[in-house]
Amino acid sequence: MSGDVEKDGSISVTENGESCTTCHQYFDKEDECWGNYVPLTRDEEDILAQMRTVKAKVTEVKRRLEELEGQNGFEPVSGDAVDGAATEEQTQWLEQKQNLDMLRQEWRQLDEKRQEAAAFRMKILGHED
Repeated sequence: MSGDVEKDGSISVTENGESCTTCHQYFDKEDECWGNYVPLTRDEEDILAQMRTVKAKVTEVKRRLEELEGQNGFEPVSGDAVDGAATEEQTQWLEQKQNLDMLRQEWRQLDEKRQEAAAFRMKILGHED
């Protein structure tokens, strides 16, 4: 095969248009692969997909919060404010803040799961005891 990996010391370099035999990623002639890429497990991929979904939701919530805060005369309200005393915008703002807190908690839980899955993968591969 014309696209065999050339070794220069411990660095794998592929020819143009060929993938690295270790990590199966494509590199230009000048790019290098160190040859120690470890693919993610399905669990890690699933968790990362969930984290991307949470990130998209956080972006939307933050956009909505900025929208509400940008309105003329808007003043934030605390969570213990009397329901009748808050305007509709303040109520929406408070709901969005609570939603943001829930998403942050979900992110932390997913990140813990991701770290556990990564540690498990490294144990299976023999990189950790």
